[in-house]
Amino acid sequence: MADDRQVTAKDIAEMCGVSVATVSRVINQNGRFSPETEKRVREAIEKYNYQPNSLAKGLRKKRSNVVGVVVPNISNEYFSSMILAMQQVFFENDYSITIFNTNNSVEMERACHAQLSALSVAGVISANSREDVRDALKRVVPTIYVDRFVDTGVGGKVACISSDNHRGGMLAAQELWESGSRNPVVITASAESPVTQARTDGFLAGLRSLGLELDPDRIISPVKSSIDAGKEIVSSLIANGVEFDGLFCETDRLAVGALETLSARYMLVPDEVAVVGYDDITLARFARPPLTTVHQDSHKIGERAALLMLEMVRGAEPKEAHITLPVGLVRRETTRRE
Repeated sequence: MADDRQVTAKDIAEMCGVSVATVSRVINQNGRFSPETEKRVREAIEKYNYQPNSLAKGLRKKRSNVVGVVVPNISNEYFSSMILAMQQVFFENDYSITIFNTNNSVEMERACHAQLSALSVAGVISANSREDVRDALKRVVPTIYVDRFVDTGVGGKVACISSDNHRGGMLAAQELWESGSRNPVVITASAESPVTQARTDGFLAGLRSLGLELDPDRIISPVKSSIDAGKEIVSSLIANGVEFDGLFCETDRLAVGALETLSARYMLVPDEVAVVGYDDITLARFARPPLTTVHQDSHKIGERAALLMLEMVRGAEPKEAHITLPVGLVRRETTRRE
């Protein structure tokens, strides 16, 4: 072709002397066509590097091979690792993903849902969502909630997947106890998140099983779960004369910030203060000292969510509506054993 415009299915059809419908049948390998026709069409596709517009196709058919993925913070390694696993599974199955980052904002999440509805995506995977995706889209679409459990018995195909956050909190309590901590402080992630509640409840349950009750004022929820928040909270605890010999930080970022302040104040870890984080992101291994943390497999969560979504968009009902993946403690140098 002489011009530089993108080749269309109609162009391929005219070159090969067939209909657009025949080109579509060759591409999708359905319907009837001769081997000679297939060879001619495929040679033209390769020669002109024709790429079917799957999004436009989806808009025409009110469906597509695109799955919407909504996360609160794509810069967080937990979510980026999850997305990479999803993308690999979908790519291998001729699906693609469109990613929306809400920046932990309810308003942004609602805007993302509006765009998802306009795109007529095949399904939605939503992590740490505060809104009901099915209500927001105003139509039945296969939906998977990550780190949020909802009623899966109403409103079409829906499933939930999460790591065992309650168990993770219990493991953190046990580890601090065995490190000698009797006056711990909890620094939570987002106060409104069900993940935060599960981790905190698990921690408190773990302490109770050891005969220790934690005063509610020793549970601190920052506005944002970040390294700076961890630094500021521990600085405030020290400035206010709060006595503590253990910290359960419900994200590794908070824990790394806490370690920075403890080091700056010459408080020895773990001799004076034992610290346990959560997530086991790469940063945990390179903290100073290396951080004991609760490991959750974000890659496995993403892979499992993508495989489940493929089943659902292909017409199958989810075999498991609520999936909980195991967690484990990774002991490093911020805790000790006598």
